[in-house]
Order: sequence, then C-alpha cells, then structure tokens
Amino acid sequence: MRNATSISPSLEDYLEAVLEVADEAGAARTTDVAGRLGVSKASVNQAMGLLVERGLIEREKYGPVYLTDSGAAQARAVLKRHRSIKAFLVSVLGIDENIAEEDACQIEHVVSKETMDALISFTERSDTE
Repeated sequence: MRNATSISPSLEDYLEAVLEVADEAGAARTTDVAGRLGVSKASVNQAMGLLVERGLIEREKYGPVYLTDSGAAQARAVLKRHRSIKAFLVSVLGIDENIAEEDACQIEHVVSKETMDALISFTERSDTE
C-alpha cells in the first residue's frame, strides 16, 4: 500500500507518530515522538532528517515538526491501516487490546495491498452495521 514516496516500515512508524502527536498537542516535537515510540531523541532526529529528504516533513532546528501535504497523506494511510487491523483483531478475533496494538504495528507493514483493501472494506462495513 505504498505510494510513490516508498519508505521503510520504521519511517512509517515515525510518520504515524508525528501525526498522532500533532493531532493531540497541536505540534510534534522530537521529545514527544521519542516518548511515543520508546526510542531516543537521536533516533528521532535521524529519522526526521530522512523524512525531510523525502519531502514528507518540514522542521526548523530545535522547533516542532510539521507534516507536508504528502507526509500527512502517507501518515493518514498508515494510521488507517493500523486502526483497521487493530479493529479487526479486537472485534472479530477477540484479541486483547494491548496484543492487538502490538500486532497491528507489525502487520500494517507487511500485508499486501489487496488484503489491506479487503480488511479496510470489511471493517468499514462492520462499523456501519
């Protein structure tokens, strides 16, 4: 389910974290992203540099991180995959929320586009029934 700006699963996690932190706090700071992902600030800074190179985020030195339009679209796609997988695991399979959260993080990066599209379609149908 990758677009023209294909990035690694790890960078997808950083994009997703930036989106979630920014939605909650209004802006994403390195320390907040590090805390959300349980990684060092140095790791976040390295990842942010790669995301800047790919045109997915913008940042000022020592300032907050902002998603570009392309970055926001890609982050929303990752988050949608994650939420759909977690919803399926919890509501259909009865998996514990914490386990489903961890598994969704892994599955969202490896499932085929066809499977993901079908899963999203299934969970969206289930939400309206």
